Amino acid sequence: MGDRQSSPARDGPHYFNNAHNFVVQNPTFVNMAPKSVLKWLGKRVMPGAEFDSSERDPPPRCHPGTRISINPNRSKNLLWLHGLAGVGKSAIIQSLAESESKSNGINDPNRLAAYVVELMTRDPRSLDKAMSEQFRKLFIEPFTQRGIGGGSTPWLILLDGLDECRPPGAESQAQSPSERTQCEIIKLISTFVLEYPDVPLLWIISSRPESHLMACFSSADIRAAYLEEDVPIDSNEACRDVERYLRSEFEKIRQQYPYHMPTASPWPREERVAVIARSARGHFVFAATVMKFIEDPDIGDPITQLEQILIFVNPQDPRHLRSVEGNPLAALDALYTSILQQINPETLPLTKRLLGYYVSVDHRPTYHRLLTVACNILNIEQNRAYSALRKLYAVLHIPHPTDAGERPLKFLHKSFVDYLENEDLSHNFSLNEADTEVGPWLCSTRVLEQAVVPHEPTPDISKISLCWCPVEKSAQIQLQWKVYAAASHLFGSLDGRVEDEVILDKIQSIDFSTIIGGHFIYRISGWICVNLLNRLTHSSSAYFTSHGLTRSISLGDVDLRHIRNDRLAYYGSNSLGLSRRDPRTNASSSIICHQDAAHVLQVYRYDPVRFPLSIQLFSLYVGVLPLKCLLDRLRLRQEQHPWAQATIIGASPSTSCIVFRCNYTPDGKLVNQDSLFPVLHPEGTRITWEFFVLPYLW
Repeated sequence: MGDRQSSPARDGPHYFNNAHNFVVQNPTFVNMAPKSVLKWLGKRVMPGAEFDSSERDPPPRCHPGTRISINPNRSKNLLWLHGLAGVGKSAIIQSLAESESKSNGINDPNRLAAYVVELMTRDPRSLDKAMSEQFRKLFIEPFTQRGIGGGSTPWLILLDGLDECRPPGAESQAQSPSERTQCEIIKLISTFVLEYPDVPLLWIISSRPESHLMACFSSADIRAAYLEEDVPIDSNEACRDVERYLRSEFEKIRQQYPYHMPTASPWPREERVAVIARSARGHFVFAATVMKFIEDPDIGDPITQLEQILIFVNPQDPRHLRSVEGNPLAALDALYTSILQQINPETLPLTKRLLGYYVSVDHRPTYHRLLTVACNILNIEQNRAYSALRKLYAVLHIPHPTDAGERPLKFLHKSFVDYLENEDLSHNFSLNEADTEVGPWLCSTRVLEQAVVPHEPTPDISKISLCWCPVEKSAQIQLQWKVYAAASHLFGSLDGRVEDEVILDKIQSIDFSTIIGGHFIYRISGWICVNLLNRLTHSSSAYFTSHGLTRSISLGDVDLRHIRNDRLAYYGSNSLGLSRRDPRTNASSSIICHQDAAHVLQVYRYDPVRFPLSIQLFSLYVGVLPLKCLLDRLRLRQEQHPWAQATIIGASPSTSCIVFRCNYTPDGKLVNQDSLFPVLHPEGTRITWEFFVLPYLW
């Protein structure tokens, strides 16, 4: 370069001041951190996105020894890590980032930095362009055309919470631009890993299993690009991990509060740890929220805080319900609120109808909770149902449409149900009696009215209209029976505390003289009819009596000549009663009585096409006898206990039935009439209960 002194640059460092007599071969000059480049990039940085950002302090980490089955060593360059809300996805991503940052440094940092400087200089507005163009400039060009990172160990790129990404200006994920942006990100990455499989970039995307993301990942052009891993909430591994986490956190609390710990026994007792672990059911966010409440430094009393938690997780405790003030699960409730806020306000009423139904059948047999059954009872088409539920994959197990007739929809965690039923916590998202009681019950009556055949002992389920109907005829018949059975349960389980004018109007329109017909017969034990009548005659007697639906009558005043012989009657007992069974069985009896008993039996025995096996076997489980047998039995009770109370139910003489229930000692003494179900005499003597339902003209 001769003896000439190099001129200093007008901006930036003076790299070659007074340098002379040297040669540079294939130079690459990089200004590693010019303020202009950092400012340019900083405009596009999401605050708190870095794994070591102060905004994530303390960051969500996997507890040591948990989630050990998750690792980034994969046969494909894209992994989709999905799981429901609160299962610990962010903790897994955080732990992977920290692990990789310690074990693998970035190769070719100078070449990557030089490329970024060049990009800014060449095209300062490159970060303002369409996402596809940004992706081309930031990934395709440097890593494929320039060969940066070639031959090195893979660079790990982690995208946590893709379902929460949204374009500028979008207020919530309920807006479609958010979903389109998220799907575009998936398509760009999947196309990249398919076209350039040798580029050493390993992508991991974590998200909730939102419906639009599942649809995107399932598309034909993306399916071959990725592997997926589900982070389950209630698996054995998840439950063990949560218990391990709880024990570790309790140990930390013991060390933090040594003077608070009891000396007589270890704290907490083993059974109390087990109670919290069972309540969490593998739900990490539940466990973490509970431990933060117990350890709360502002309170400084973990002993008392634990006692409050144990009250909360025990539904039998009258202090169980949480309130806004002092809520131990405030963070969890905030999560639920943020999820529900994503629902389109126009769709919310339909969402609440579905949620209300599932709250009402949460502990019922599986077929009640099938989405096909729920939709046909509520009269909600398949497309409308999935639209109403599409933002709730984070809190519900929602089956695929092809599985909706076999796999039930389930709540992720009991805490979500508690949240929905507490108006102080969920506000306009809360479920009231109209959602959980009145609505489902009214829908059940619609189904039953379609199936009832007047004066016949069996329903005609072919008349039940299906808004979500299988293609095959056999599957359609099975679904109609499931819908009928679930509707029958709902019909008979009306909560006696519900005093609703709509329900009252509906009950007043029921022909109780045919209550032992189609409304009842599917349930062989008779509890559908019995449960409803039991509530009408006991739990809400004052309310329904005041509206002229029920009235009391002494058994001695019942005129047996007003018992109608053109209708079915019913007798139930836990003794042999009118049954012809072996007297050694002491089994409960369910007896259908009719003037033409032979006709009733013929309907069940000789129609194998119309009824499934359980109905064909009706005569093996339910007796069918002439009405005269039941009248003789009731006449005997009139003579023994003329002062005992019966109840007439029905809005008019022609639509009424008479109900008589009682409990006896073996010597025939009447014990009480308040409880239908078997009780024990104070002296330990077994009690016999009886239940009569007869059509009655008054």
